[in-house]
Amino acid sequence: MNRSIEQHASAGRVAQFPVAQAYESGVVPIRFSGWPAAQLSPAYAALDRDLDSDVVVIGAGLAGASLTLHLAEKGIEVVLLEADQPASGASGRNAGHVQPYLGSLEPLRAHADGGRRFLDTFIAHRGIVFDLCRKHGLEADAAPCGMLEAAIRPHAALERQAQQWKALGYDLEVVGADALRDMLGSPAYRHGIHWREGGRVNPYLFTHGLVAAAVRGGARVYGNSCVLACEREGARWRVRTATGSVRAARVVICTNGHAGNAFFPELNRTQFPLVACGLATRPLPKALLDAVNPARVALMQYPAGLYPLVIDGRGRLVTATIPGPGRAQSAQTHFDYFLRYLRRTYPALREAPIELESYWTGMTANSSAVYEASYPKLFQVADGVLALMNLGSWGNVMGPLLGMSLAGALAEDRPDAALLPLETPRAVRFQGLFETKIRRVMIPVARLADRLKLV
Repeated sequence: MNRSIEQHASAGRVAQFPVAQAYESGVVPIRFSGWPAAQLSPAYAALDRDLDSDVVVIGAGLAGASLTLHLAEKGIEVVLLEADQPASGASGRNAGHVQPYLGSLEPLRAHADGGRRFLDTFIAHRGIVFDLCRKHGLEADAAPCGMLEAAIRPHAALERQAQQWKALGYDLEVVGADALRDMLGSPAYRHGIHWREGGRVNPYLFTHGLVAAAVRGGARVYGNSCVLACEREGARWRVRTATGSVRAARVVICTNGHAGNAFFPELNRTQFPLVACGLATRPLPKALLDAVNPARVALMQYPAGLYPLVIDGRGRLVTATIPGPGRAQSAQTHFDYFLRYLRRTYPALREAPIELESYWTGMTANSSAVYEASYPKLFQVADGVLALMNLGSWGNVMGPLLGMSLAGALAEDRPDAALLPLETPRAVRFQGLFETKIRRVMIPVARLADRLKLV
């Protein structure tokens, strides 16, 4: 962080990157995210030689980190290449929720078995974030504090969702106004689902922890190693960076929302990109947090979900939302939106001094223009080249889960045995209209409806 930015932050205002377009593109340097600790995790050196490996993984987000870790655990030689440093993309920028359920089961019907194996595996490993933290001793501020979907009035869809997942063995309860007031310190909500599973995690620390565990297991990891070419070389592939290369039998691309590349450009057209912004307040006093969210549950507002909210281990309120068109760089605008929501929702916060500590943006990659149908994809890009992509906003659980699944399939030399069906990359239709619809129409309407207490 340069000196002028440090002074800007110390004066009580949030530090911001000076290039506005970086916010619109979701590529603000990761140090501006609210998730890194006081200093960034140690950097991984750039690839500076030619290597051989069984598998090379491109992209050190949650999916790539988990895949690398689980391959290493199976004794498979694996090299992980990252253009920047681990968790520099969406995996270091998201809202920190650990969601233990799926938004919709409908897309699973397209699987050969109707999605039964996917659902069974997801249910069995819905606590994978906390399991991996325990197994590898990761310090990622992971808390199985549960989740709460809260609404200002009853919704039949919430009732159906609760019945569906309770029948699948989930520990949850449909709650009313009194219970919600006790858990949230707010009279605003009158109906909801209390999921006693799930919770929160610091996704930046979690991703770095997975990468470090992979290194301890024998994986080789290189940062600042942007892949420039991926070329067939006999029965293997040569993956080249500016200063080295890796020759491997298999290549797995896990770049998600940063899919544009010169060697497989078709991947960039398989997704609907959407920029999102994150905000973290300065730490609040415990007494105030006890009045606002004594249960410390991770909160989702239903149905709009404008401000998913967690209280992290430092006592900060952390949220994410979608910025207005052309306003992604405006920290104060989006903090003002958040403050208005907090103060009309929580009586204890109406006079409380709340300051913004961090503001950042990132890029999500969705496989469908319909949120609930936006499941991740596993593409067969070429013989020996796979791409695990388009994790949308479900990466904290889906990334580790699908990385683990794919590692098992590759260990058996059966990529078709992974949880996701193998697909050929196909361009989505009207790619640019998705973000326009969300940012210009749906989010402004949702904010107005929220202010008027219509949803």
